[in-house]
Amino acid sequence: MDLYIKQRVFTFNDQFTVADLQGNQLYDVQGKFFSFGDQLTISEVDGSSEIKIRQKLASWMPRYLIEQDGQVICEVVKKFTFFKANFDILPYNWVVEGDVFNHQYVLKDGSTELMSVTKEWLSWGDTYQVTIHNDEHVLPCLAIMIVIDMVLHNKKSSGSGSH
Repeated sequence: MDLYIKQRVFTFNDQFTVADLQGNQLYDVQGKFFSFGDQLTISEVDGSSEIKIRQKLASWMPRYLIEQDGQVICEVVKKFTFFKANFDILPYNWVVEGDVFNHQYVLKDGSTELMSVTKEWLSWGDTYQVTIHNDEHVLPCLAIMIVIDMVLHNKKSSGSGSH
């Protein structure tokens, strides 16, 4: 599934629109305005499914829980590295490869590519083209991509928790 993720500009909290390549909105991502740590909800525009992203604050490195149907399905943890961004996706053995600082990377399960992300540089607001290869991984992959974006962007903006 090929998608465009566009961050909305001039908002006080994290907000994204997820659309197909024809521009039809499929998902809406809303951040909670007054919260300790990042909290977002990804929901299908028809309301049929949703996933929650919640930052775990009592952690030395950035750590986010991804929940679906009230259950934690995975945890995204930024690993301590000096010159490149590296993330653990727990309990899966998924790895992020490529240049996450320039938003050109893939998410893999072993040698199988689950998702690829490419940032579109000449656009108003951050826009990404995302390809997710398995429809049952769409929401978790979108959540992981948004977490990586938040961790890297917040690091550049003094950890303020907003873009």
